[in-house]
This record gives sequence, C-alpha cells and structure tokens, in this order.
Amino acid sequence: MNMKNKLKRMKTHLQEESPAAPAPAEPAAGIRHLEEWEAFGAVPKQYDGETILKRTVTYPLDYVHGSASFGELFTVFDRWQQEPAFHPLHPEGRRPEDLLFFDTETTGLKGGTGTTIFLLGGARVYPDRVEVTQYFLPGPEHEVALYHYFLTECYSAENLVTYNGKSFDWPQVQTRHTLVRNQVPKLPAFGHFDLLHASRRLFADRLESCRLSVVERDILGFVRHDDTPGYLAPMLYFDYVNEGLPEFVTGILEHNEQDILSLITLYIDISKRILADGGSEKQSLAVAKWFDQQKEWTKSAQHYTAMVENGEGDGETMHRYGVNLKKQHRYAEAVPWFEKVWERNEDSRYTLEAGVELAKWEEHQAKNPERALLYALGVQSKAERAGLKLPAGKQADLHKRLERLMAKRGRTS
Repeated sequence: MNMKNKLKRMKTHLQEESPAAPAPAEPAAGIRHLEEWEAFGAVPKQYDGETILKRTVTYPLDYVHGSASFGELFTVFDRWQQEPAFHPLHPEGRRPEDLLFFDTETTGLKGGTGTTIFLLGGARVYPDRVEVTQYFLPGPEHEVALYHYFLTECYSAENLVTYNGKSFDWPQVQTRHTLVRNQVPKLPAFGHFDLLHASRRLFADRLESCRLSVVERDILGFVRHDDTPGYLAPMLYFDYVNEGLPEFVTGILEHNEQDILSLITLYIDISKRILADGGSEKQSLAVAKWFDQQKEWTKSAQHYTAMVENGEGDGETMHRYGVNLKKQHRYAEAVPWFEKVWERNEDSRYTLEAGVELAKWEEHQAKNPERALLYALGVQSKAERAGLKLPAGKQADLHKRLERLMAKRGRTS
C-alpha cells in the first residue's frame, strides 16, 4: 500500500473524515500468475489500493449433488410455507434466494484475532440457477478489500445457512470485521440456520461422527474424490502467500465449493425429514422431540401418534407421548401411556418417570393416595434395585411425595 493510501486509512481510524473513495484501479496489483487464476474462473477485484480474487461458479437447478437436485429447494420452501408450527429451520416467509449458504477457510481453528479468514464462500439459489461466489485473500494486507466486496455484494441475503457457523465461522467474521469496520459496510443482522446442530439431533445415533464429510457420505450419498483435506488449508495458504502459485490453493477453493453445495442439499434433506408424515422410528422420535422443545405440542403429537399407532415406539416414545398429552392438558389420555411404560417393567429412567407421573395422577386427580403410595414406593424400589436415579429435582420431589403419602396413611390408619 502506498503512503497516500496509508494516510487515508489513518484519517479514517481517527474519524476525521468519511472513508475515502476507491483508489484508481491498477492492473491486478499484487496478483501473480494471473492467467492461471483466470483459467480457474477467478478475477482480480480492487478497492482502495488492495486486491482480492473473486471466483464465481454457476450450476443449473437440475444439477444433482448427493441425494437431491438444487431445484428441490423451491419444493421444500413451498412445503415449509404450509407448516404453521414454529421450527428453528422454518424459512418463515423468506424465499430460497434470501438464503446465503456460507462457509469460510481460515489460517487456524482456534479463532480470535490471531486467526485470519482467507476465503469467504457463499451460494445463492435463484429461480434459474445456483451461483457460488468466493472471495479469496491473496495476502493479509488486502483484508479491507475482502470484506468490502463480500459485504457489498452479499448484503441482500437475509439468512445464513452454515455448518458450525454459529460457533465458528460467523463469530470469526465478526472478530475480523472489528479490525476494518471503519472502512467497510456494517455486518448485516443475518438470521442463521446451523445445520450441524440439526445433524446432531437427527443423525448422531447412527453416524461415527457428525463431521460434514461423514454426513455427506452416509446421509447425502455424496463422496468426494481428490479432495484437499481441510486440515491442510492453513499450510497451503501460507505456501501461496510466500510463493504466489495458484496451485497451492485452488484445491482449497474447490473443497470450499463442495462444502457450500452440500449445505444446499443438506438443508433440503433435513427439511424433508422434519416435514415428513412418516419415517424411521428413530427419525420420527428425533423430530417429535425437536418440536417438543419448541413447545409445539400438537405438531409433535402427530409424530408420536403415527409411531404408536403403527405399533412402533419403545418406552421412551410412549413416555414422551404421555408427557406430550399432559402438556396439552389431556390428562386422562396420558395416563394409559404411562401405564404401558410402567407395565413394561424395563430398567430405564422412563419407567421411573412414568411411575412418578402415575403417582401424581393417583394423588391429585384420582384422589387415591393408597395407589399413589404404591407407585411411589415402586419407583423407589426399582431405582434401588436397578441402580437408576431420577434427575435431582425429580428425586427430591419423590422423597417429599413419599413423606406426604406416608403421613396421610398414618392419619387414616
């Protein structure tokens, strides 16, 4: 950066004047081997004497990546718009083109100001195409240009879709942005769909891990070939900074591109599972629990009902269905499900919790303290015999209930 631009930068920091207009462009300043970059689809972009590389790749909507074509996103959105229940992945009136499927590549995984983002990648799904855009930082001295172009060109998006982006990617963007915030646009107030959390809810019990590569392979049916491993990215990037050879980093950009495309397919796949009327027992239970957490009791009850009416459902499913009915104040309908769990006599926390619910019912609704005491004693006995424990709060409540019921029996004997 020349002295004139350095002075402009310092004035901006001191807030003595508004950010300077872009300096006149110089031909691909700081970019070596430009022909190779252009052959790869990347072109230089300059701002205020700094230069980055921008790469754009376009896909048709009928392009199939793993288990879905990109155009299915519009079908999924139509189905979401018909769903009245709240869900963390519900687009709530947004259009597919309002989403930015987003991923970064960094010089380290610890985060903080010592970690630099050298690649910002995102995809937008339009009615006629999918467009992947990547902003590459050729050296740390060009960071203002990186965020200027990313924020200027992605500002119209309303919602990020990431994989662990809530915990890493976006906080890291916020950290780096603070260093250049006086020279670039403000960060948008994006909504955020983090598909790592969704994948853990739906797939954790059937996968060796919830790394994106594992989810791609075992859920989306997508296998990468000749992929550049993510752990090599920092070393390869530093090699590029030192030597300027595009071949060090083009594999990283392709890796990032595949990550972003997988986010589109994964959002489609997970949405289908959430909106499905049926599915495997484990999947239906996971979806029902997810709606329970949002207190969408009617919606989760639909999944429980489908499972138990099909003869599916273990003690956990039956117990959760009973709790769900109780939350809807359908107490008399809940009791038979607690009884079914209790009669299964399994050594599980759900048997204990079902016994507690039955003790509550008998004491407060049926007004039968003797039966309530039998259930409470049964819970205590089973817990001791099987080496099980109720959660601390429920255990304390059980002791109080036993003391109260024993006192009642003493007064009536």
